[in-house]
Amino acid sequence: MNAIETHALTRRFGPRTAVDGLDLTVRQGEQVMLVGRTGAGKSTVFKLLLGLYQPEAGTVTIGGVKVGDITDRERRTCIGCVEQHLARVPGTVLEQITLGDPAISREMARRAAELAGMDAVIRALPQGCDTLCTDGMFSQGEWQLLSIARAAAADPAVLLLDEVTANLDAETEARVLEALRRASAGRTVLSVSHRIYENLGGRTVKIEPQSM
Repeated sequence: MNAIETHALTRRFGPRTAVDGLDLTVRQGEQVMLVGRTGAGKSTVFKLLLGLYQPEAGTVTIGGVKVGDITDRERRTCIGCVEQHLARVPGTVLEQITLGDPAISREMARRAAELAGMDAVIRALPQGCDTLCTDGMFSQGEWQLLSIARAAAADPAVLLLDEVTANLDAETEARVLEALRRASAGRTVLSVSHRIYENLGGRTVKIEPQSM
């Protein structure tokens, strides 16, 4: 079964066509990077895969199920998402990873933090994972590693990555990419970027901006 598949996927914003008839298949366990310059429609494809946008035409499925039919309860165990910045929630470090989901145990969160390379940093905090999050407690790269832990915590089959190393310095970027390689092992991964060298080792698919 194809893990991710789009067929004739199309999305417009008024007179502008952002995605026009995209056919894309990411097989189960495959890692694919979608690349293209600004305006090519990469972020639109990402939001279509997450169900945040609805297509004008065509279909998008994950695991053979239309994205729009995946329930909120199913979504986190099906799809893990890492974006450019962690969307923080009020609460502790543990709650940043679990998002308050009772299905994600402390042990699952700990393993996810270890996978992301954040376990030692978290253990060094005054109350460990029960430390309240505040501005400035982590570097930009550490927040991004925490985002990877959040995405992996529910052990999803699919990871979606959106420009995850943008605005990071070279040393931090290397650390984040290494964490992503660990988190991607054994999973189906679709990442979007304008930089080909960020590819985690899989296939690259290029998309071009659409005409008005």
